Amino acid sequence: MPTSKLRILCFGDSLTEGYSGWGSSFTPYSTKLEEMLRMAFPDVDVEIVTDGLSGDLVTGSGEFLERMQSHFAPRNPTDYKPFDWAIVLGGTNDLGSNIHHEQIFETLTQIWDLALSRKCKVLALTVPEIELSAGKMKDLLDFRRNELNQMIKTYKKPNYYTFDLHAAFPFYAMSEADREHYWDDSLHFTPAGYDRMGNKIGVTFVSILVREFSDNDRTPMGRKRRMFKDDEKVFEEEEDPAEPTALGLDKGYIVVRRRDLD
Repeated sequence: MPTSKLRILCFGDSLTEGYSGWGSSFTPYSTKLEEMLRMAFPDVDVEIVTDGLSGDLVTGSGEFLERMQSHFAPRNPTDYKPFDWAIVLGGTNDLGSNIHHEQIFETLTQIWDLALSRKCKVLALTVPEIELSAGKMKDLLDFRRNELNQMIKTYKKPNYYTFDLHAAFPFYAMSEADREHYWDDSLHFTPAGYDRMGNKIGVTFVSILVREFSDNDRTPMGRKRRMFKDDEKVFEEEEDPAEPTALGLDKGYIVVRRRDLD
């Protein structure tokens, strides 16, 4: 019997929905994330709700805020079901629609704060790059994405965390073979790419969950952590994201070192 529960909302647009093959296939990263969480915490009842809407905007006519309200401020209060965590990714479509990064960030803070106000912790993801021909438009888009990502990474509130998906999942720094394997088009990932995305997020998320219990030297399941002789070893999640390896995480290993938590 599980001794505790963990309810997570994975929220965003097509990159959360797992869009690929021009909409013929959907492979949400949450599937791989859930596998990793169940493997890391077998005594925890993990439930993940995936709310990704392809093409949606954070700003303007977009439904990001309205959709978030349906989870955390439903019209009928009896419909509210608490989440422990919300993993939020948005902004790609807004940047592509020439929306200023400050406007995107302002609405993202409203979305994060809505979850935080309901005692739900937030893991905000930075916006990954896309393929675009060199020129003024690419320079402007890169600048605005970098500015938005910096704002996401430097936002400070209790129970707010970030994961730099932009750095962990590059486009231009990848080898041509890796791009062919992980990227479906200039914007979306292949099914293998979404699994990789779930792996990358999962390693960080597991580390955060373990770190939260490090003060009393216990895991989320209440058991004492074990110490390992390889606590100083460098694991693949620390390698240069431009040179990802195909081994390790895909074989089902999750390793969190004590010195990373203390």
